[in-house]
Amino acid sequence: MQNTADLVPDSTGHGSGPGPGSLSSVGKAGPGLRAGRDVLVFRRYADVAVIARDPAFVVKDADWFDAHLPGWQQSAGMRLFGTNMLFHNGASHQRLRKVMSPAFKPARLRALGEVVRATVERRLDLLDERPRGDVVDLHELLTLPVTRSTGCALVGVPEEDGPLLYELVQPLLALLDPEIGPRTLLRADRAAKTLRPCLDRLVAERRARPVDDLASSVAGSLDDGEAAAALALALAGGFDTTLTLLDHAVSGLMASPARASVASGDADALNAAINEALRLASPIGLITRIARHEVNVGDVRVPAGQEVMAWICDAHRDPRHFPDPDSFEPERPASRLLSFGSGPHYCLGAQLAKLEASLVLPAVLRRFPRMMPAGSPCPNDRVNVRGWTDLPVVLDP
Repeated sequence: MQNTADLVPDSTGHGSGPGPGSLSSVGKAGPGLRAGRDVLVFRRYADVAVIARDPAFVVKDADWFDAHLPGWQQSAGMRLFGTNMLFHNGASHQRLRKVMSPAFKPARLRALGEVVRATVERRLDLLDERPRGDVVDLHELLTLPVTRSTGCALVGVPEEDGPLLYELVQPLLALLDPEIGPRTLLRADRAAKTLRPCLDRLVAERRARPVDDLASSVAGSLDDGEAAAALALALAGGFDTTLTLLDHAVSGLMASPARASVASGDADALNAAINEALRLASPIGLITRIARHEVNVGDVRVPAGQEVMAWICDAHRDPRHFPDPDSFEPERPASRLLSFGSGPHYCLGAQLAKLEASLVLPAVLRRFPRMMPAGSPCPNDRVNVRGWTDLPVVLDP
């Protein structure tokens, strides 16, 4: 039988919201939404892998929201972020995915790679001007600007809009947390009310004058609501998932024997370091699914209609699958990770995130071969799309 650390029945409503979370009414910040369903929580790698890959499990969609979160469409944040392709199944999901996928084809990735290279070199030159021995925030001065500029290029917005867009998508990502209070919902609604008109204007411009970017792809095939939701998802994913990967990869490599090999451009060492960072800091920490029919996960019977929460971040530290799981060890044997999901919902931007990492890591380690940590990074306040808000380093101690 499974240990209670691997499987936890949850009757608190966790796992009931747009992604993993419930929208609950807490405190005096105003009404929220709550589904109030029991949830089965899985943490073991073998079980989480089944839930991520087995077509017996589907994502929550608009029909599920209508049945379990009545009134969800009254939230501007939910209407914008809770309607993207993450919350569609079957043919509906495939239709939206097909529209977005051309923006991630090899030719576009090559063009985006040039954006990454240019931004990295520009940012490294600025860092090179800092006094030696100074503590600098590599998150603010390198990894965040790189991901912002690349995300903007992917979608088709000016690079100078990146800081504002980044701030606007942060409250939307909080809707993926296991428990969503009214203050979080209020912040998401406010952000969506500012972001949605910007995205609508961009879609209208691309319908009139299409170019080679994601905004043109969605503008030509989707209605206004679907197009805005697709672009909001691309911005959120393009910014934060890659940012988490870059920050943790740099941090891990500073104290790793693999550092020199990565700096020299060794492809195998670089890929191994990227995968190890993805294991230790999965961009998506957990997923929720609904069982379409009765199914077994390990030795647990999951009835039809049951909601399950699968913790990817815990699965990637399961000592039964990853010996010494809390250590950054790029040399560990390759294993199939769940960081970008699996099956039909595998992340469209996975290759772009890895491309960015493959260009950033060797460049920064070559430029600053003695770079060392200068303190512990601060985590953001999210449970699911977990990351850091800074990365203090000394470039040349």
